[in-house]
Amino acid sequence: MEAAKAQLAKAREAGDINAEVEAQSLISEYAYKQVKFAEAKTEQELYEKQKATQVEKPQVNLQRENVAQGTPDPKAEQWASKNSWFGQDSAMTYTAFDLHKKLTEQEGFDPQSDEYYSEIDKRIRLEFPHKFVNNEQTTETTKPVQTVASAKRSTKTGRKTVRLTPSQVAIAKKLGVPLEEYAKQLNITKEV
Repeated sequence: MEAAKAQLAKAREAGDINAEVEAQSLISEYAYKQVKFAEAKTEQELYEKQKATQVEKPQVNLQRENVAQGTPDPKAEQWASKNSWFGQDSAMTYTAFDLHKKLTEQEGFDPQSDEYYSEIDKRIRLEFPHKFVNNEQTTETTKPVQTVASAKRSTKTGRKTVRLTPSQVAIAKKLGVPLEEYAKQLNITKEV
């Protein structure tokens, strides 16, 4: 670069335009090479810094990254194929995603275990019992039905009972209302 600058100064003193253009061309070329060299040096330093601070990731995280990158777990694909509502019913699908987050982050379930998928199924059925009535009519009839006496005294002889369906029991539990109170309110609304 210094030689090119000296050549430029000499060409200007001599008034040689061709030599001056040639010297400026050399100066430009050297300046370009200096910038490229500085960029490469900076990139190399950055790469070495990242390499030095990078910690080897555990195997579990690599598996989760593969799932996040689009290679789904075979168990997840199998589960999704068994549950035709997944991806079709947005409320149930978003609830399944929410349950996944709770089970894995808060309750420590392994998302590749059979227990995880059975827990998802169980909780989805609790959240949407009405969606599974047609598929489970045979099992639903074998489930015990809670019989609750009326909270009102009547002058009629005999005992008046109210039978709650499994979905009504689930709703009462979800609301935190005692079954007797729920049955009482249900009976009042039926009378009106």
